[in-house]
Amino acid sequence: MNIRPSAKGLVTIGLVVLGVIATIGSLLVYVRQEALMKEQALLARSLALQASELRDVDPYTSLKLGVAAVHINADAASRKALLESLLVLRREDLFSMDPRGASSVALSQDGHVALIKDADEIGVWDLSGMLDENPEGEAEERAELEGDYENVDFLALSSDGRTALIGQDNGTAALWDLTNLAQPTRSETINAGAAREADRGIEALALSRDGRTACVGDLDGNFAIWDLSVRTKPIRRSHVRLPAGRIRSISLDADARLAAILAGDRDVTVWDLSRPDNPIQLSRLELPFNTAEPISITADGREILVGSSQRADVWSLADPAKPIHTATLDMPNQDLYGIALSDSEKIALFAGDGGSVPVWDLSTPSRPTNTSSLKNYSREVSYIAVSADGEVALTASPDRGVTMWDLRDLPEMLEDPVGVACNAPDSLKITREEWTRYAGDADWTRYGGGLLGKDTLAACSIDWALSLA
Repeated sequence: MNIRPSAKGLVTIGLVVLGVIATIGSLLVYVRQEALMKEQALLARSLALQASELRDVDPYTSLKLGVAAVHINADAASRKALLESLLVLRREDLFSMDPRGASSVALSQDGHVALIKDADEIGVWDLSGMLDENPEGEAEERAELEGDYENVDFLALSSDGRTALIGQDNGTAALWDLTNLAQPTRSETINAGAAREADRGIEALALSRDGRTACVGDLDGNFAIWDLSVRTKPIRRSHVRLPAGRIRSISLDADARLAAILAGDRDVTVWDLSRPDNPIQLSRLELPFNTAEPISITADGREILVGSSQRADVWSLADPAKPIHTATLDMPNQDLYGIALSDSEKIALFAGDGGSVPVWDLSTPSRPTNTSSLKNYSREVSYIAVSADGEVALTASPDRGVTMWDLRDLPEMLEDPVGVACNAPDSLKITREEWTRYAGDADWTRYGGGLLGKDTLAACSIDWALSLA
């Protein structure tokens, strides 16, 4: 007996078939989209890696590939690689320095005056020419400081660049007046020992922003505070002997009212210097590691950073008598040699081995962010300095000598690296030959290749081309 399906049954069957077809179609679209996303992620990663490799030898091509990578897949790794390519273009090597001898640097608050130790000499440098609007401007060494500086790398500079404190081989520190950069005047010497004539071997020194207070530490744990209000007649305000022995680092806040001292292997103490005649130890940090170096206190005195192997830790000094550990920064460096902190935005830069300078944003101390790195050192960065506004940095390296970094547009780069890169007049064009070399057999038409009838691809327009695909 033949049973003919009812009209309602046919409609139901039809809807089921259509549903199956729609589901299959959706799955096919989903699979295709997933395949495209995977292809784009792999391509972006490859372009970002090649951009990193080209950063030093061909920075312009590195920038093009970095922009392309972010447009294709804007993940954290691609953005960071592009940032580092942008930063390399803001680097200027001071080629007049002897790369084998460059060892220590200090910088004024505005970044215009620098002290640079080169082999056994210390130069006074005017960096204004590289920071003005003149594209032909250059850094200029204005003078050399005479003295016995061959084996000492301790330099300090006041905010206005007019007062310098230099460690010497004879265990003292020389005080210099740099009011006239071309004709610096040596004023007096100070030391860390209990007696004026003590010769203990200076291991650390710090100078207040206004150049009126100096702190000096030596090999035997002597710590002295000096009043430099009259450069020609420095006055020792106090002296203490730290039981941990050798003082390895001293860091002051902006007002020189708070000091952090690293003595021995890991003894980090916080001191109240509001009464220079009677410094008071407020606290000692309970460090989670056996060896500490370096240390740096923020300008407002509310945080202190302590470095160790492959890490740096942030401590809150909201109550200096009760430091609280708030964060750990993971570092690629096996050894850290120095920490430089700006005032604004609290940008932190770390000198060490491994060929890079990690850049961290500490504006939220409990959640620090590794934003980028200053790259292209083959071995290490020995010393680092940054201006108070975070706009200028100096790095000293055995393989590059001294390098100046113009970081004035770093906030814009952090917010929108593609926007900063694509602000260039030539819109970063990638030729067909370049695409084949760096992107392989990836279909360049999908990313805008030849879209305007030319044998080029505009890296800055890849996002627009993908939106049309």
